[in-house]
Amino acid sequence: MNILIGISWPFANGDLHIGHAASSLPGDVIARYHRLKGNSVILVSGSDCHGTPIDIKALQENKSAKEIVDNCHEKFSQDFKDLGFSFDLYNRTDDPYHKNFVKEQFKKYYDNGYLYEKTEKQLYCEHCNLFLADRYITGICPKCGADIKGDECEKCGSLLDINNVKETKCSICGNPTSIKESKNLYFSLSKFQENIKDLVSSNKNNWRENAVLFTERYLKEGIPDRCASRSLNWGIDIPIKGYEDKKIYGWFENVWGYVTASKKYCEQNNIDWESFWKKDKNNKIYLVHAKDNIPFHTVIFPALLLGTKENYKLPDKIISDEYITIEGEKLSKSRGNYISVRDLLNKYPADAIRYYLLVNDPDKRDFNFTWNDFINSINSELLGKWGNFVNRTLLFANKLFNGHIKDSTVDKTIEKKLKKLFIEVGTDIDNGDVKKGINKIFAFISFANKYFDKKQPWILAKTDKSKCNDILFNCVNIIYNVNTLLKPYLPFSCEKVEGYLNNKTSNWEYKTISNILLSKDIKPLYERYDKTQISEELNFFRKKIK
Repeated sequence: MNILIGISWPFANGDLHIGHAASSLPGDVIARYHRLKGNSVILVSGSDCHGTPIDIKALQENKSAKEIVDNCHEKFSQDFKDLGFSFDLYNRTDDPYHKNFVKEQFKKYYDNGYLYEKTEKQLYCEHCNLFLADRYITGICPKCGADIKGDECEKCGSLLDINNVKETKCSICGNPTSIKESKNLYFSLSKFQENIKDLVSSNKNNWRENAVLFTERYLKEGIPDRCASRSLNWGIDIPIKGYEDKKIYGWFENVWGYVTASKKYCEQNNIDWESFWKKDKNNKIYLVHAKDNIPFHTVIFPALLLGTKENYKLPDKIISDEYITIEGEKLSKSRGNYISVRDLLNKYPADAIRYYLLVNDPDKRDFNFTWNDFINSINSELLGKWGNFVNRTLLFANKLFNGHIKDSTVDKTIEKKLKKLFIEVGTDIDNGDVKKGINKIFAFISFANKYFDKKQPWILAKTDKSKCNDILFNCVNIIYNVNTLLKPYLPFSCEKVEGYLNNKTSNWEYKTISNILLSKDIKPLYERYDKTQISEELNFFRKKIK
């Protein structure tokens, strides 16, 4: 089967933070699992490089927009790589390949009647001399009265027409907005209302509940047409006469990155890209993101695909996480209430970060990151359960048998549990329930530690070395198979364990290994952190919050 996994594209104007990492990691787990299953996988994402925020940041820092995005893209690429993401292509929306493809689609929509001209009054900041993109407008939600920024209300979840927002101000300078006339092109999103309704109805068991509920709410309110052009300096040129002074709006072009990145990768590797994207192929499409991106993946992107009339398959799986809070507070880059991926990677191993974010994946409700939980999860779970079982088993086997374990028989109960685990965890990952899968693996690791304690191989070493060998044979086979189960989750640790066992894994299946000869160089998989680390991190974190 052909598996396409698209992870949402972080906006190239700041640090990659743990919110990005948490909502993106399920995509990497799914990709790694399907590769072990023998499926053809393409995992793509990239840096979202266009928009007013980048124009503004360039002005503030006296740099070109390209300098801003080049710097961010380089940092994002390295952060994702160091965190273990296995992208087939991590691209960028200012890539000429992407830009040319998007312009082709834009022209098709115009020729097919899905784009129409509209002269409208648009919010403008006289102080900044700038037509304001939605994200640079603050105001009051006309539906619930909450303070909002942009065209989406976080409190009531409404996707708004920015012209209906009350008491609008420029978020750059804080001055009230004025209104100027501007000619724009609108995309007829409303024409796809029934298509989106059918899409949601047929995928209620495949999409996360929040995606279904959010999309149903938009449908109930009625999907509005959406402005597809923008007065920007930095972006993709509009290939329509009379619009040479405008750029294609970011919402229109960035979601096409899933197609352009995978298409580019396929062309570079002589693969048929349509086998991943078109109907009537043996394929599955996952889109992975946080809940603030739901409407772009369940409404806008499907409508854009349908509007081409080119037989695109619509997304099968919508993996949309809830939010992460930090020490009980909403994540806010402007207030300094965020933790960058790089800050974590500079102090902690990637698999410790991956474990904590995946075992707490906010799949159904918001998750609160605390330094106390993070450090304790490494010490008591990652090191205390898995690291402990691997370390004491292999060190004992090396000490007693010089690393050579004679072939024996795996206990039938253990074999049955492991075979069942491969099926259940595989199903969970395939469904996007990555948290459920890793929790099941660690429940079995607890069982494995109890098995080791109950069998007391350190006593058998003195009374019955043959039985001791049998117990260690079972334990080493547990390590091998659990390591296979953990490969999508903890790639760096699993590579180390494969080296300890002198036995690599290439398939998602239970296997009994024999002729066991362990490495002599067994080191602890994880480091234990002193409790003082918690207070140090908290103090550092609280100092930077504004």
